[in-house]
Amino acid sequence: MSRLARRESELIESRTRGVEQCCTVMRRGIRNNGTELPFTAARHLIRMATTASSADGEQSERDGTGLRPLLRRTRRSVPNGVWYALAALGFAVVVFLVQLALYSRRREPRDARAIVERELATNTLRPGERIVRSVPVFRRIGADYFRRTLGLLVLTDRRLLYLGVPPRDITGASDGPPAFDQREFPIDTMVTVRSSFAVLGLARAIKIQSPEGDLKLAIPSASWPRAQLMRQSWDTRHKKLNALGVWAGRVREARADLQRHLAEYRKQPVYHVVRPGDAISGIASWYETSVDSIAQLNGIVGNKIKVGQRLLIRQGS
Repeated sequence: MSRLARRESELIESRTRGVEQCCTVMRRGIRNNGTELPFTAARHLIRMATTASSADGEQSERDGTGLRPLLRRTRRSVPNGVWYALAALGFAVVVFLVQLALYSRRREPRDARAIVERELATNTLRPGERIVRSVPVFRRIGADYFRRTLGLLVLTDRRLLYLGVPPRDITGASDGPPAFDQREFPIDTMVTVRSSFAVLGLARAIKIQSPEGDLKLAIPSASWPRAQLMRQSWDTRHKKLNALGVWAGRVREARADLQRHLAEYRKQPVYHVVRPGDAISGIASWYETSVDSIAQLNGIVGNKIKVGQRLLIRQGS
């Protein structure tokens, strides 16, 4: 037997003796009606294992034959992708905080609401267009979320109009002419207006849905009653349009039915029974045809017709 195998057998015997002593201590505690707690035996086992391991290490150093540990603790390395993701997340957080600091320090000195009202009255409304309802609104764009775009939502007798003025550029040094954000929607059955929420659900909003795209506008809490009145006015016009559409549909159906009956009537032959006082010229004028056509269809020579005679006016198809 080699020296290494002999040392491994001695190590296993020493650990086996330590476990047997631990079991003896635990049985002794059980015989003492549990006066010795279980963690005492575990602490005793740890102390004996530590003493045996240190003694084995000293003996190995004296013998010059080191033993490899039976169990080797492995260290798992973190993938590089995780570090890259954490770095990108940290950079995004820094950019977010810097943007929040800059936008919070930048104020809007101009009166955006007055600018919008002046632009609406001077350049936006058409001649003869009348305002029915107007509500102050605001929106937050994703690229400039921390500053609001103030504006007005206006319902006129011709259309639904949104006019807003975006916030100034934070890098701008002077107050230049404002740029306006304008959207208009016709008063049509394809456009719907309903209540919603905006700004992470913290503010009430009006959502406008149309085939050209949707628009969600947040409403200040003080202006929400005005928004409800505007929505009621829109619903009233919407109901009128629906009723008008139903009536127009019925007219189209009736016209199509009439055209169908006329087509069937034109396929049938038309006859006329001569009554006293009838002349062939009057009969031709009544049926919107010519005297020659009636004479040719009935073999009439000249203009002589008799009372009770049945004349063929038009042949069936």
